[in-house]
Amino acid sequence: MTTPQIPAKPLDKIALSCSGGGYRAASFHLGALSYLDRLKYQGKPLLEHVKLISTVSGGTITGVVYALKKQEGLSFGDTYKFLAGKLRTLDLVKLGLEKLNPGAVWDNPRKRKNLINAFAEMYDQSFTGGKTFGVFNTMKSHLEAVVFNSTEFSFAIDFRFRNPGSGIFGNRNLPVNRSAAEEVKLSDAMASSSCFPGGFEPMVWPGDFVHDGSPLLDELTKTSAPVGIMDGGIYDNQGIESILNYKKSIASPYFDLVIISDVSSPYMDPFVPAGDEPKTGFRRFTLQDLRKKANRINLAVTGGLAGLTLLFALLPLVWCYPGTLWTGLSLGLSAATLVLLILKIVILDRVKKGIGSFLGVFVKKIPPFFADKLGNLKFEELSVRRIEPLVMDRISSVRALMSTVFLKVIRRLNYASLYENDLYQYRRISNLIMEMTEKDYKARAERKQENRDDSNKSSAKSPLSGTYEEVVGLNIQKIAEEAAGFGTTLWFTGQDELDDKLDKLIATGQFTLCHNILEYLEDLMYAGDNGFSQLDEQTQSALRELHDQCSADWAIFKQTPLFLVNSLR
Repeated sequence: MTTPQIPAKPLDKIALSCSGGGYRAASFHLGALSYLDRLKYQGKPLLEHVKLISTVSGGTITGVVYALKKQEGLSFGDTYKFLAGKLRTLDLVKLGLEKLNPGAVWDNPRKRKNLINAFAEMYDQSFTGGKTFGVFNTMKSHLEAVVFNSTEFSFAIDFRFRNPGSGIFGNRNLPVNRSAAEEVKLSDAMASSSCFPGGFEPMVWPGDFVHDGSPLLDELTKTSAPVGIMDGGIYDNQGIESILNYKKSIASPYFDLVIISDVSSPYMDPFVPAGDEPKTGFRRFTLQDLRKKANRINLAVTGGLAGLTLLFALLPLVWCYPGTLWTGLSLGLSAATLVLLILKIVILDRVKKGIGSFLGVFVKKIPPFFADKLGNLKFEELSVRRIEPLVMDRISSVRALMSTVFLKVIRRLNYASLYENDLYQYRRISNLIMEMTEKDYKARAERKQENRDDSNKSSAKSPLSGTYEEVVGLNIQKIAEEAAGFGTTLWFTGQDELDDKLDKLIATGQFTLCHNILEYLEDLMYAGDNGFSQLDEQTQSALRELHDQCSADWAIFKQTPLFLVNSLR
């Protein structure tokens, strides 16, 4: 078997993918970008060797802003300060919900008034300043391609927003011609990529993308069927496929290195079944019992209202209906209770019909063979104690399946396409938010030990040799554990600001990538028989210098994990 060889020009052409995960992802990926900008390779920042950025959901916030600011000629330092400032101060959920209030300003009346379109308007105002994909017609920076990924709901595949020359805008089933694509606002691509199910409704292509400066998109609404577009993470939460498919016709991999920056967790909360509660109180009743009780209550309420109506109507007989205040009050109360009685009867009738109609639709959707079997279950004779786990366990498992299990399966499949391909053995780096936590680091070390190839060599001076406490240390561990525990949100709370969550997320992206680049370089330099010795002396020297930079930075990170964040303020 042929030993995999390193690229002829390592690090010359880099692809960077930025996963989804809300502000956690946007911040972590900003940290990764800032560390790539810090490193110098062959006379320029390593970041300038990045040729393609593929982003999903929260990662698209960072990707769009970075690519746009590079087109506008802004320095990385200014771009960093701009994006970090927005992430620190903007509570997108609060501002988006306020836009839905009656009387609130709705900038684009062509958009449906819903939460995801409110977010699109917020992105437009705060991040992209009204810019469209026309800004990428000619790439003016080190980037040759940008791909912002979403998922469409007609063919259940990726819908890609991208610059000319980098592939189809849309997908093979829903291609968008370049002139119309130029009219799409960057903010709408950000919103499409990040509207995760449950939190948002789908954006609708092309209707929700129309604005005052988009005559071609407006025409498209007259000839195209509406298509729902949602979070790119549904299809590929890491954006890996867009990288692997780029210039796929070339025999060997186009990129010398693929960096996967990912805040997804490989873990999930375990399934907890509904408790076996004691058969007491409410839980002891069957549905039959509850129905009988409901009927008795209904009859009691009906009888009570009817009795009060009659009582108040007849009460003035005692006084022979004199024209007094008490007679008027009594008749008024009689009329009021009569109205309540009528309303109760009408409302209850409509509720019963509504429930019957809903159950009828629901029952029709049950497959006939299963519906026949259900007839054997005497559901109405089961106690609430027995029905509760039947219902709650199904709800819990389906919710976990849709929100967690399904996405993790997709994640593993996309990682497999990169990590099970020997062509990419020396062309890939994962930058995972949980890698520097004690649990993950030690688990990975154990896996590496199990798969260790005795022919591989390592540097005796490697800063990565030793125990977790020796290599990582308590300072990095504390920051990494906090960052890994931060939820997927689109805001930082007051307490988060006090705890410097944004800074810690950014720093985690920085020191994690420092560690992983250092590890990657040692694989290149010391693995043996992989082609490193055949590289020209200038390239070998540049790689060793980069290793020295990372080693020095790692030593600083171990002492002061936030040193780079503080220097970029």
